[in-house]
Amino acid sequence: MTTYMHPVLFKAAEAGDIDPFENYQTCLDQLLTPDENTILHVYLGNQRREPESSIKLFDFVDKILEMCPPLLFQANKKGEIPLHFAARFGHSNEVRVLIDRAKARPTDPESGVTEAKKMLRMTNEEKDTALHVAARHIQAQVVEILTKEDPEFSYSANVHGETPLYIVASIMPRWSEERGKVIDEILTNCISVDYGGPNGRTALHAASRVGDDETARKLLEKEKTLTKTTDENGWSPLHYAAFYDWSARTVKVLLEYDASAAYIAETEKKRTALHIAAIRGCIDAMKEIVSGCPDCCELVDNRGWNALHYAVASKRTKAFKECLGSPELARLKTKKDDKGNTPFHLIAALAHQQQQWGLVIYERGSGGLNKRKLSVNDIYSGNFGEIQY
Repeated sequence: MTTYMHPVLFKAAEAGDIDPFENYQTCLDQLLTPDENTILHVYLGNQRREPESSIKLFDFVDKILEMCPPLLFQANKKGEIPLHFAARFGHSNEVRVLIDRAKARPTDPESGVTEAKKMLRMTNEEKDTALHVAARHIQAQVVEILTKEDPEFSYSANVHGETPLYIVASIMPRWSEERGKVIDEILTNCISVDYGGPNGRTALHAASRVGDDETARKLLEKEKTLTKTTDENGWSPLHYAAFYDWSARTVKVLLEYDASAAYIAETEKKRTALHIAAIRGCIDAMKEIVSGCPDCCELVDNRGWNALHYAVASKRTKAFKECLGSPELARLKTKKDDKGNTPFHLIAALAHQQQQWGLVIYERGSGGLNKRKLSVNDIYSGNFGEIQY
């Protein structure tokens, strides 16, 4: 049978009207919506911002908990307790009330964990604590309260592999002042910070992905080895920064802390961050990498392709021409891959699809013969088409 809450009581809970509940004969913890939300869930879920008077918030929640203490830990169908709701909607006063109520309860003699910490560490069905929720919704004041109340606890990943720090680092827009405060509170207050994210990524991967050089610098000030951590595909944070046009400043920060990151190759195709920047046509990122680590231009992938091969594969003639303006990259134009093809052999094959590449061949073409004894001109004029991108 579906549970439901009487409309009069539901509306009273929404409004924070205590009167209908003071003389209610049944236990208040039995008043449930179909999703098993209690009157506290209903109240918190309908207060989209802090009430103009914090007294109203304090009075309703405090009085309800005084009448029915079990509501403090009572979860809905999704495993969310009132603290999850308070964290989601940024009710900092409510968070303090709930914590104070939990502190007033006796400590578990077996575990030695206080009821307040027990509540702070409770997770919903997706294994989110209230801190996960507050981080996701960028509630800086709530994050400050939660992390200061339980600084020694290492908030582990939820079912999606996300820690609170990873969650907020991955959020766009990246320049939100409130978002920056959330990151600062976690890094400052938590004694043992968990940087983890899904698929082997870290918060530094997340910050690099959104082009947040400021957060990247903060993370590296706390843990410099994050530059070397690779995900399931072997991608480092530098790979992610190199992938996006807006991340050149992040590329610079990562290399300032660890230039060796430019030499990390992914697991399968063995591409470095320079290869990734090249195929994406991210010239600014390429310049940062080459400037900081010029000899990384020598690295090739599992086919023997260098960064200039990848610049051709980007199919952006402008990007390719800019690469030739760099002495380190220009030297690669005669370098052959495992099949003996130089970047200009690739251009000759591509020119059949895009005519503008034909001009590049006549302007700068060279390369000798590949392993099939074909020159650049042979491929361009004969349409042999044996080159795949």
